[in-house]
Amino acid sequence: MKSFLTITLLLMSLSAKASNIDIDRAALIVELKERIAKNYVDVSKVVCINNSLSKLSPEVYSPLSDEKFISLITKTLEKHDAHFSFQEKPDQTSKQPAKESWFSRLSRSNSGFNSVENLTGGVGYINFWGFDSVNDKSRERVTAVMQLLSDSQAIIIDLRNNGGGSAEMVQLISSYFLEGKVHLNTFYSRPSDSKVEFWTFDKVPTIFKQDVPVYILTSKKTFSAAEEFAYNFKHLKRATLIGEKTKGSANPWQWFEVGASHRVAVPTSMAINPITQKNWEGVGVQPDINTVADNALDIAYKKALLDIKSRTKNRFLTDEINIELSKLEKKQRQL
Repeated sequence: MKSFLTITLLLMSLSAKASNIDIDRAALIVELKERIAKNYVDVSKVVCINNSLSKLSPEVYSPLSDEKFISLITKTLEKHDAHFSFQEKPDQTSKQPAKESWFSRLSRSNSGFNSVENLTGGVGYINFWGFDSVNDKSRERVTAVMQLLSDSQAIIIDLRNNGGGSAEMVQLISSYFLEGKVHLNTFYSRPSDSKVEFWTFDKVPTIFKQDVPVYILTSKKTFSAAEEFAYNFKHLKRATLIGEKTKGSANPWQWFEVGASHRVAVPTSMAINPITQKNWEGVGVQPDINTVADNALDIAYKKALLDIKSRTKNRFLTDEINIELSKLEKKQRQL
């Protein structure tokens, strides 16, 4: 009898604990919907987003661990906007280091520049994985990259693994390729109900004039500010995009507290391109030449070489180009 009572009490305790967890999670979802309704930039989507959250009933989330519950919320939100995120707030008292920020990683990693090369035939190549914050150190790095490639007669910018970052860095790098003062983008902020315009920088020299063709490589991983860069150059008709449709995230975000121990990243702003009056949110940036990401560099390199060959009168450069084109054709036949 005593054993039966002990088991009964234990089950009641576990049931009460589970019930409390369900109540806490339900309260989190209610508060989460309030944060989104008040701050999410695309008001037209709020009802749809909150309906998706309302479908997460206790029957759905009761069996889940805290980690899986958080993952479920994030995946539900990401279906509507890839910049959404839901997580536990960092523990300020923990001895474990917090996750390193995107810009901290960029700052200690050469501002994200993986590879800068002068390819045979007069083609410059830039591969970088993020758009760093603009500061004295990152400016020096960008200047060094552009100076290294200043003799290039065509440029390939590889954004296939670029996760985005700073809109100011988009301005800075763009300024080396666009002549005059060019309106790149506008961001509308819902919290402040205001717009901020982004233009090329006056004091940055246009090293690569309009007659230097630009090829931008994209993939499904190309994200956020990297998508903005590609989108801007496409609609300014300053570059040919080669590769895959990008991820489709155009809305900058900020953190909001949810309950005592959680937070949500809510996109509070949206990009508005001055030419299209739209952006790439949810649809991605469409390349001019669709191909699998792995083939994009070879296609861009071949097009760049052919373009330079058609313009040059230097027979030594022409010989170099012909050798490289033969290598690319041989490689293609072997695939």
